[in-house]
Amino acid sequence: MTVVDVAVVGAGAAGLATAHRAYELGLSCYLLEAKPRIGGRTHTDTETFGVPWDRGAHWLHSADVNPLTRIAEELDHPYLARPRPFDGNFHLGERWGAKAEWRAYRDEFEAAYERAHEAGETGHDISVLEVMDNGSRWARMVHHIFTAISGMPPSGISTGDLAAYRDSGANWPLVRGYGALIEARYAGLPVELSTPVSAIDTGGTHILLETPRGTVRARSLVVTVSTNVLASGAIRFTPELPLPLQSALTHVPTGHANKVAFHFRRDVFGLPETSYVNFMDERDPSRPAASFQINPFGSNLAIAYLGGDLAEGLDRAGEVEMISFARAALSDMFGSDIVRDLSGVSATRWTSDPHTLGAYSCARPGHADQRAVLAEPVSERFFLAGEAVSADWYSTVQGAHVSGIEAAEKVAALLDRAIAAARPR
Repeated sequence: MTVVDVAVVGAGAAGLATAHRAYELGLSCYLLEAKPRIGGRTHTDTETFGVPWDRGAHWLHSADVNPLTRIAEELDHPYLARPRPFDGNFHLGERWGAKAEWRAYRDEFEAAYERAHEAGETGHDISVLEVMDNGSRWARMVHHIFTAISGMPPSGISTGDLAAYRDSGANWPLVRGYGALIEARYAGLPVELSTPVSAIDTGGTHILLETPRGTVRARSLVVTVSTNVLASGAIRFTPELPLPLQSALTHVPTGHANKVAFHFRRDVFGLPETSYVNFMDERDPSRPAASFQINPFGSNLAIAYLGGDLAEGLDRAGEVEMISFARAALSDMFGSDIVRDLSGVSATRWTSDPHTLGAYSCARPGHADQRAVLAEPVSERFFLAGEAVSADWYSTVQGAHVSGIEAAEKVAALLDRAIAAARPR
């Protein structure tokens, strides 16, 4: 049976970048994907409503230095570049908040963010919750924004990890979707879809990967699945993953983020195209805050963003509960009559998706240094790639993209050394 230079597990942004770069370097490659599509957590849905919306990643983060921005330009995938994407729309349950109230909440969030950065930069790797004003009027909204950023509640976010993230401040949404860009970038790349890997043996002369289609043999291995999937034991490794790596997987888990998309037959919002709205019901202190993207690029969509503990709980409760929560907030903001023009609803379930078990990674307080463990070779022939291994662009598509390129280059260097060692002296 053919033995390839590198087997890549997972055809998300990291796996696709790994395989693409491996081919550029002249390596033979086998790219294995459990889902019937590529993209992983970067997936644009054009079928449900007839208009594109991103079920996963949406923003070109740090877009002015993001390598995928240049690729978007080359492939004619337009994006919306504006200095501040958030425009002051804030609903308080019974009324729209004044600009001064929106500014007060933003000031509080930005102050907490700065305190978290300062703590992390000075070596105090504590939870973000410890630097928040948890008794303030805006605490629920600040809590929600931190969960949207990190996929974890503030109590589970490491200030050291947060401070390491490199954000240029330019965060731009793609008009046709991030998933559509990734599909266009890697169109034609050979991928074995619907081919989950159940077991990997790295102990022999060749690395052996067990799939429903048979055993794959490779000289090296790059695994790009999420930290939660690796920690779950969904893939059985022989020998077992090293204990320091197992520990790192639990200390840098995949957090939780989901969306609920509502499509309407007409514009029922009365807001400018591609608006962003925050919702915090001051009538009910127990009700979690949320945020929405309204009428993105004129699509008559309202997309709710749910993060952290709220996203996880509603995912586990089921799609009906998730939709009900988001629909209630939408009705409070725009009136219950808008449902007359509702043409469809769809919700994501990244937490319960067995191929992801969450959204994107977040280091736990006191464990920001564990990303470095994920970035180290697992063994001489075995590497991890994906957003979780990125020191400063974790939780992003570009972090996954860059890590995949780097993994392919490590494999090429490894094989070059093996060839050199085998030459007669």
